[in-house]
Amino acid sequence: MSEPTTSTNRKDGGRYFLFDATKKKIKPGPKKTAPQSIIKRAGGLSSASLKYSDYIPLYELWCGYFSELLSSMKQPDERLLKTDYHGCILYVTDSPNSSQLGLYGIVLHESKSTFQLLTKKDKLVVIQKEHTTFQFVFQNRVFTLFGDALGQRSFARGKKFKGRLTLPFFLPTNESPSSKSVTSEA
Repeated sequence: MSEPTTSTNRKDGGRYFLFDATKKKIKPGPKKTAPQSIIKRAGGLSSASLKYSDYIPLYELWCGYFSELLSSMKQPDERLLKTDYHGCILYVTDSPNSSQLGLYGIVLHESKSTFQLLTKKDKLVVIQKEHTTFQFVFQNRVFTLFGDALGQRSFARGKKFKGRLTLPFFLPTNESPSSKSVTSEA
């Protein structure tokens, strides 16, 4: 590397001017504290301001929604996967994380891969859906949900996808290549 070129200019009081570009030092930004990252992962919900008793009306609203849904179908089937579970009281029956077994709470937020439950102790818990089994009780019936089947957000699970005609890359024929006669016209 060569030395930067400088010039003395007596009109400016003998100052030196740097003509070559210098590298700016990159200052590291402020570090996020652990609670900030937890709140960000929780979708912006702060567990300090959440009270279980405040969300019981949400559960009652969900019960009305689910009873309408059940009355419209003869047998509960795969349409239960399309249900919105915000407000439902879910119970974790099987999980790869043994500390989450037996937890239950009201679903406050559902993402593609997690449920956020508010427990009776006013604690916000993030539960992975993958490899986890959930249960909920409604009208003296127990419903079991497998988290792997809930791998999308609720609005995407309910979306009907139109079948599109696709053209195959290879079309089989009944004729063999040797049975074709090749004719050439001049």
